[in-house]
Amino acid sequence: MKTDIIYRSWFRFVWEGVEGLILLPLIFLSWPLSKRWLTNWRVTTLECSKLWSGDVLTPSAIKTSTRAINVDASAEIVWSWIAQFGLGRAGFYSYELLERMIGIPVKNVEVLLPNYQLLEFETEIKLHPNAPAIPIGALLEARYICFGQRGNTTVDTPDPRRSWSIYIEPLNQKSCRLILRSCTEELRASTLRKRLGLALEEPIDFLMEQRMLRTIRRLAENLEV
Repeated sequence: MKTDIIYRSWFRFVWEGVEGLILLPLIFLSWPLSKRWLTNWRVTTLECSKLWSGDVLTPSAIKTSTRAINVDASAEIVWSWIAQFGLGRAGFYSYELLERMIGIPVKNVEVLLPNYQLLEFETEIKLHPNAPAIPIGALLEARYICFGQRGNTTVDTPDPRRSWSIYIEPLNQKSCRLILRSCTEELRASTLRKRLGLALEEPIDFLMEQRMLRTIRRLAENLEV
C-alpha cells in the first residue's frame, strides 16, 4: 500500500529554524555553566548511571551524555518513528533549517513510512551525504537501537570511537520514557583541532537532540490520540 509522504510544513520549518538560531548562541554562551545540567538533561540518577545496552560498543568511554523525555504514547508507536530515522529516510526530527545550513539535504517526514519500518543488525544509516554511514551495533524492536561499531578499536574506526543510542522504556501501555545516550572514548591521535572540535560539538549535540526528542514526542502523541 502506497503512503503519501507528508513533509514538515513550511511554517514549522521556519518557526523551529528561528528557534534553533536563537537557542544556538545562548547555549554556547551559557555552556560553561549549563553543561552540568544539559549534558544529562531530564534524566534520573539511575538513567544517568546505569549500563545501557549500547554502552558495550564503547567499553572505554570517558564521556557520556544522557537525555530523556516523557512521551504519552505506547512504546510501539514511538518505535515506529525511530525506525525510519536517517538521511534519505524520514530525517532526523530536529532543526531542519540548521541541518541544511551545514550541507545536509534532509527533509523531515511527518508520516509513518512502511518501507522504512524494518531494521536489522548492522544496517547502515546515513547522517551526512559526505560521511560514512553508521552501522546498527545493537537492536531490539520497540526497546532500543544503538549505533556504533562492534569489535576492537582499529585504525579504520572513527577517532574518537563513539556510540549513540535511542532507548524506549515503557512506563505503562500508553506512555514511555524516550532516552538518547552518547558515549565517547579517548582520542587515539589527540590534536588541538580535534579536542576543540569535540568541545564545540557538545552544546550543538544538546541543541539538536532536545529538538529531536520533542519532535518525536509530538509525532507519537498525535498518532496515539
